Amino acid sequence: MVKAKLIELDKCTECRSCVTACQNQNKNEPHTIGRTKEEIKKAYEESNGADELSHEDWTVISQKDPRDPTRYYKKQCMHCDDPQCVKNCPAHAITKYDNGAVVVDPSKCEGVKLCIEACPFNIPKFDEHKHTVVKCRLCFERITQNPPLDPACVQACPSKAMMFGERDELLDYAKGKYRYIYGGGEGWNSSVIYASNVPIEEVGFTKAEIHGIPDLLRDITHPVGIAMLAGGAGLAALHAMKSRKEEVAKAESK
Repeated sequence: MVKAKLIELDKCTECRSCVTACQNQNKNEPHTIGRTKEEIKKAYEESNGADELSHEDWTVISQKDPRDPTRYYKKQCMHCDDPQCVKNCPAHAITKYDNGAVVVDPSKCEGVKLCIEACPFNIPKFDEHKHTVVKCRLCFERITQNPPLDPACVQACPSKAMMFGERDELLDYAKGKYRYIYGGGEGWNSSVIYASNVPIEEVGFTKAEIHGIPDLLRDITHPVGIAMLAGGAGLAALHAMKSRKEEVAKAESK
């Protein structure tokens, strides 16, 4: 059965217990350690809302507007039903499992980074020291052990803003309580589901994220660009085009 993590946005208090739990579970050394909420918010505002995910921060509390304390959400890999990262990894280092998890195998990763450009949510990050792409694993080892455990972030949340279980059951619960569901069939299918009583774009998701548009296509508006991807030319061709465009721009600027 497909599992899922349901995040009820109105219950999140921005305590970041989930962030700390994730860092401890994966033995990461986050760059956010020692920073206050105010310092993190200031950095977020100064970077015009750029996310703070990194090779050592696999989940963060993100905000659309740092001045609005009611508009933030937990950001991590969505564990998509039809993951673009899996489709565009030439090394076959990323696997979509039947339980919903999308997991990177660092022993197979060749550092091509097409998965990073393919992701609509800008999630995968490259660890220069380990020479591999990293991201949330949905605590794969925890949820598959016997007896299974909830993901570390779910277990650590003091306000019970997250639940982990059978996806269909969580969707039934969310649809009976919330007006807006994201990740459960309306625009995007994934094993991370957001439930909100305000439109998801007001919380912080971009149109590219809502419609599942890969990073390389975000600045391509001509329908030929979209058809190219759908027709099988793939992100490898788009990557080459983008690289060539950047090379020409650099040459012209000299």
